Amino acid sequence: MPASKMVKHILDDMKKTNEELWKKGIVRDAKGASVKQTGSDSWEISFSGKNDSGSIILDKHITATRIIEVLLENLQYTLLLYDKGIIQAEYEISNDKIVKERLVFMKKHNKIWDFKEIEAYEAEDKDWFMEEEGVPIMLRIDYAPDDHIEGEHAATHLTLSNQECCRIPIKGIVTFSEFVRFVLLHFYDIKLDKAVFRFDEEDTITSLEKQMMHINWI
Repeated sequence: MPASKMVKHILDDMKKTNEELWKKGIVRDAKGASVKQTGSDSWEISFSGKNDSGSIILDKHITATRIIEVLLENLQYTLLLYDKGIIQAEYEISNDKIVKERLVFMKKHNKIWDFKEIEAYEAEDKDWFMEEEGVPIMLRIDYAPDDHIEGEHAATHLTLSNQECCRIPIKGIVTFSEFVRFVLLHFYDIKLDKAVFRFDEEDTITSLEKQMMHINWI
């Protein structure tokens, strides 16, 4: 059975975004999208080569540095940025609707590295990545409507630093290109040129959650 329209929209959004990132030299490596049919009209989209080590991002009892090391060792990412920042993107689709989503960004250093600076270090065979100290950055966006609890666990939410009680409500489901642009703008001061793709879906935020501090856009 051919993939649903939603699957095609997601894959097309990922493809176009990745193409621009490669052209700008922002990406070091990328794993192709893995699409798996799980039912008559159900699909999972993840990154090629995903295994159990990719779920270490949910472990709240180890350091961010160790999480990043495991992800890099096992190639558990959708995109590996030029400074070894990691982006993961996963979706579950049923009846042509997104029923679950997870978008992750992790970066070992809060420093904004210059492309040429990294090239110079690597030309001299210096381990800039391990030697340089910094504050790790970790954020995760989840869409999990089955776990929704009004005022406590927003259907779509942002989690910072793997803090289990941090679930900042978000207006609605976030596309891959929206997430990548958010990461590049706020953590790298890089703007992309192509128009962002957005889902034609209803907002997932509730009236009560709109009264809380939340993430919104027009």
